Amino acid sequence: MKKYMLIVAVALMGVSCTTTTKTARTESIPYSMYNANVADLEVGDRISYTMTPNKDILRGGDANCKKAAIQEALMQNGNADLLVEPQFIISKRKGLFSSKITSVTVTGRPAKYKNFRSLNDSVWSDPVFRGVKNK
Repeated sequence: MKKYMLIVAVALMGVSCTTTTKTARTESIPYSMYNANVADLEVGDRISYTMTPNKDILRGGDANCKKAAIQEALMQNGNADLLVEPQFIISKRKGLFSSKITSVTVTGRPAKYKNFRSLNDSVWSDPVFRGVKNK
């Protein structure tokens, strides 16, 4: 009986480890916009990309896996600036005490910024630009 109690005690000590996660907080800095710029957005056809995250990416959690999948998809498809309408399919392998992400599939439309230009005051004062309809 003592053997079984000893085995149970050792097993409980092995399972009772804890993980501590620390995050940093940032302070918002007030700023003023002195110059406004606008650009056109050129959106491409829908793409799909599947990646298997490595250990470094997995340590960051689900959000980090999604960001890494978007980054890889954009680099593989013409080095676009952003992914419009991203949708994710995350495959997980479930274990006894946790789950592990095995693959992340992201679909969306790659887009690039084009034709950067300054936005002058006459455009800002235009009521149509601000969403006010003419009567």
